Amino acid sequence: MHYISPKDRTQTSIMRPSLDEMIGLDAEVRILDLLITEIVRQNPGKFRYKGKIRVGRKAYSPETMLKLYLYGYLNKIRSSRNLEAECNRNIEVMWLLGSLKPDFKTISDYRRDNGKQIKFLTRQVRLFLRDKKYIKGEVVAIDGTKLKANAKREMLTRTGLEKRLSKMTDDMEDYLAELETNDIHDEQDHDDTSSHRQLVDKVIKLEQEIEKLQRYKKDMDARGVNYYSPADPDAKMMKAREGKIPAYNVQSAVDSEHGMIASLKVCDSPVDQQQLKAMVDQVERDIGFAPEIVSADKGYHNPDMIEDVEQNEKTMCAIPAPVSSRDKEEIEFQYDEEADEYLCSQGKRLVLLSRNKKKRNSIANVYQGKECDGCSLRSVCTTSKIGRIIHRYQNQEWRDRYRGRLQTRAIKALINKRKTIVEHPFGTIRAWMGKTQLHLRGRPKVQIEMDLYGSVYNLRRLMNLVSVDVLSEMIHGYDWKMA
Repeated sequence: MHYISPKDRTQTSIMRPSLDEMIGLDAEVRILDLLITEIVRQNPGKFRYKGKIRVGRKAYSPETMLKLYLYGYLNKIRSSRNLEAECNRNIEVMWLLGSLKPDFKTISDYRRDNGKQIKFLTRQVRLFLRDKKYIKGEVVAIDGTKLKANAKREMLTRTGLEKRLSKMTDDMEDYLAELETNDIHDEQDHDDTSSHRQLVDKVIKLEQEIEKLQRYKKDMDARGVNYYSPADPDAKMMKAREGKIPAYNVQSAVDSEHGMIASLKVCDSPVDQQQLKAMVDQVERDIGFAPEIVSADKGYHNPDMIEDVEQNEKTMCAIPAPVSSRDKEEIEFQYDEEADEYLCSQGKRLVLLSRNKKKRNSIANVYQGKECDGCSLRSVCTTSKIGRIIHRYQNQEWRDRYRGRLQTRAIKALINKRKTIVEHPFGTIRAWMGKTQLHLRGRPKVQIEMDLYGSVYNLRRLMNLVSVDVLSEMIHGYDWKMA
């Protein structure tokens, strides 16, 4: 048959190509090698890890480990065991590491112990993108996604834990009573004590289990939570696409210029409403200045926080308000500042009922309709027996101006564009993760994992935009030294 035949595995050749000859000149792995070499070389004080004692076996350098991790995450290889396997069979990895072959524990330990180095690398890459105008900070879109923690799906509940402790305490009392009875019988006759030994073992095992559950309960009390994951106590019960699971809420800020991630932040709050200010501040820390415009979905609509963000006079928000049934009603309300009351479009008055009442973490004055009886639109306006209620917040004038701004054509366009900016990074990261959960446990370590994802996502975007030759020149000519 007319087929291409494989080469003889046992044949030797003095002309065998070197590793460098086996890697194409335009291979992406060359960019990773150059990037990390330059960052580490210009910032030696930031990359100290082991290798300080000149006796014993030499340690692997941070440069080697960073190259391996960035290559791994860029190619959907996260597990330390899988990365170890790649060191022994992947020609690109052999070239990248100079044929070094760290074992899985060494690989895992580096990621676990060196979050600051990984974060520094991530920030340097973002500053490089900023200085080269791939991140401009003119329009930044914010969004969050729930990622399953490295823990069992079923979390302990406070009620369930207390029931188990109660039952175990009762069982302990029964076992101790049985032991006391056996001790009395043993004094009267000297039969085989195997059953007595078994009972003692049960007591010891049960005592250990009670101590463990009591530690869990104490930790739950300290954290103020009703759901608890022993494997990852920082994880919270969150509603995600997979149902209710132990998870982290990963917040992303994506620059609109080229879709680069300006910031990734791991939080343990299941809702986004309180995350806006923290994310704007995080972006400013990560790229060195506040974004000019921030866009987000209605889950971030928190008027007091939006006002707080805009008080820096650097950032404007384009965050829509949730639409309620009352937003579509036929009745309008006008505030009469002199009389300090509202007048509805049907000519009915709403007078001041109380001042400075707490309403959704804000302070508002409450106005109640006194002339609602007999109104033809009452069934449309309110179901309250005492009449229509309106809350006027302390910053109501600002709220009214902000709602008016949301109706402008420019802001509507920004809101509509948000999805096209912010959803691609999360979709890509989820695709890289596959159906697996996070690898690391605890919020600080999960942040390390997301920093790696953020770096490789930005690098992938950059390598799709710029040729290897041009990018190599950019990296060579850039001052990577921390200011």
